[in-house]
Amino acid sequence: MNKIKIGSIIATKRKQKGLTQEELAEYIGVSKPAVSKWESGRSYPDIILLPALAAYFNVSVDELLGYESQMTREDVRKLYTRLANAFAVEPFDQVHAECIEYITKYYSCWNLLFSMGVLLVNHAPLAGTPAKSEAIYQEAIKLFQRIENDSGETILARLSLQMQAACHIAMAQPTMAIDLLDEIVELPISSKVLLARAYQMKGDQAEAKGLLQGYIYQNIIGILGACPDLMMLSAELPEKTASYYNNMMELGRIFGVEEMHPALYFPIHSTAAQLFIRQNKKEKALNALEAYVDLVSNQDLFPLKLKGNEFFDALDSFFDSSELGRAAPRNDEVIKQSIKDLILNNPVFEQLQAEERYQHLVKKLKEF
Repeated sequence: MNKIKIGSIIATKRKQKGLTQEELAEYIGVSKPAVSKWESGRSYPDIILLPALAAYFNVSVDELLGYESQMTREDVRKLYTRLANAFAVEPFDQVHAECIEYITKYYSCWNLLFSMGVLLVNHAPLAGTPAKSEAIYQEAIKLFQRIENDSGETILARLSLQMQAACHIAMAQPTMAIDLLDEIVELPISSKVLLARAYQMKGDQAEAKGLLQGYIYQNIIGILGACPDLMMLSAELPEKTASYYNNMMELGRIFGVEEMHPALYFPIHSTAAQLFIRQNKKEKALNALEAYVDLVSNQDLFPLKLKGNEFFDALDSFFDSSELGRAAPRNDEVIKQSIKDLILNNPVFEQLQAEERYQHLVKKLKEF
């Protein structure tokens, strides 16, 4: 990645002013061959000449160098999507190297650093070996630590702290995750709710509605996201497992979550199926797997992207304000493969191989 573009920029600016190389050289106080070498990229202007050149062309020194310290939120999203797609089809090390280039170039662009950290976390399992995956998690932790300590942005710093904990959990380091999260104090009332009330008092009903819907949506997604872990804690209590599973399905049905965020259900169905097998409830396990495969077979599942529904009809600003917008954190092909692997490569389901229903489900999943 060529970071210094000063030669081509000088050439462009000079031509825009209708100057010859000789005229520019005379103004700056250098020889014509010197200007020629700058524009061809064979050499660079002396550092003491940069302010004079920048002033002459009415640009900043950064603009003259072609250096950009920040990326727009939209550009960050586009870059994330492009690199996530690249991780699906290109060698991991090659895409990883490109990530590092962007991190190095935009080392003070906090949104970019956070997105690159999330990108690394989401694709660390593709690194090739457990040791390489752990090295990627450690890289991400360093990025999140920098954001937490240096960005001065409260929300990003808090999210970075949570992402560090997620990395430690991925590396089976629970104590470190606890140390990071145990001191976080949650506010008794959400700032989003207070903000919505303020907008409502000002008469801005649309803004208030969007904030409240975003808050409710986020909490429902959080509840359903916690469901697999809660079910795992009921492994020895079949009635609890079934109760948790059924209640979560009912909560999702009430708010139409499957329509908006179907990927949320894959870990719920697969965890329920695994627990039902351990509890010798094969019929229930097959029912959960059937729900899983039916969801996979939904023609509208991909491309995965966040959306609202009849109840949540004012989420546009909520989605647009998130780091990735409506896009999924990984390429669809990578997600599809992980969806299949979650069942096909899980030894827990081997004892169902003689079941005709299971054979049919496996066939359907392989055809996906």
